Amino acid sequence: MDGTVPTPWGTIADSIDDCEPNSSTATNVSQSDVMGPSPVLQQQITPEMVAQGYQPGMGAQTVVVGGQSKGPKVPLIISAVLVVIGLIGFAVAAVVGASLEDTFKNLSTEEYTTVIDDNGELTYADADELGEEGWYLLIPGDPKADENGNGISDACEGVNFSVVDSNGEDASDRVARISCSTSEGDNTNIGEEYFDIKDHVIVARICHTINGAEGNLGEHRCAEGEVLTVSNDANISMSVVDLDEMYGPFVEELISSGLVAMGGSGAGCCSMCGGVIALIVGLMRLGGGKNAPQMQFQIQ
Repeated sequence: MDGTVPTPWGTIADSIDDCEPNSSTATNVSQSDVMGPSPVLQQQITPEMVAQGYQPGMGAQTVVVGGQSKGPKVPLIISAVLVVIGLIGFAVAAVVGASLEDTFKNLSTEEYTTVIDDNGELTYADADELGEEGWYLLIPGDPKADENGNGISDACEGVNFSVVDSNGEDASDRVARISCSTSEGDNTNIGEEYFDIKDHVIVARICHTINGAEGNLGEHRCAEGEVLTVSNDANISMSVVDLDEMYGPFVEELISSGLVAMGGSGAGCCSMCGGVIALIVGLMRLGGGKNAPQMQFQIQ
């Protein structure tokens, strides 16, 4: 027989050859699709590009970088606000200060005035040991009346005043400033505040022991509990004004209002300083509100 009879193994081999594909159907994948942009490209990506919407691994994109630079508007607004606050603070301090001045000038001596006739006793008491304002000694008359022009108030002409301590010794020079002069001076009473006192002359300031400026001792030397006898030789009825008692409520108001005034003044100073700084910053930025140049990048 001329024909070749295939064996079973040959038939199987032919069948396997027929099943093999003629060409590969696998899809080619680039490194950039898997890993994103190359390291060099990643280094060129800036926050501005990401803010514009760029994401690594995407297709071709156009990224625009640029914007508006900072201008002086915000600092100038801040400066204006701080200046207004500062002016309000100064205004509050000024109003409080003026109110205190008016309160001082409008103090009334009436309820703190005691009549002692031509002879009376005063007891010095300084519980807090900070000194006392002391007393005014008054007699009826016009403090500016001086018909003969000798520089002495007419109400005091020919009248002698004295202050005696508990030992019967004259303590006038130690505990009082006695003067009826119509001219202002260091040892006169014409410059004393009269408040609502009318038709009376301040002939003496007694036991003014409040410490003066720069730690100077008070004007007079009065001992705690010391009893002083005030008199005149013309049988003139006298009155005394207790200045320490009168100033008490005013001092309390002075402390509370003073704190408000100091707070307002401090806030005004700080706000004004801050406003000046903000103004300088704003002026340095003048002309800075223009658009910065824009740059386009083509990202593949």
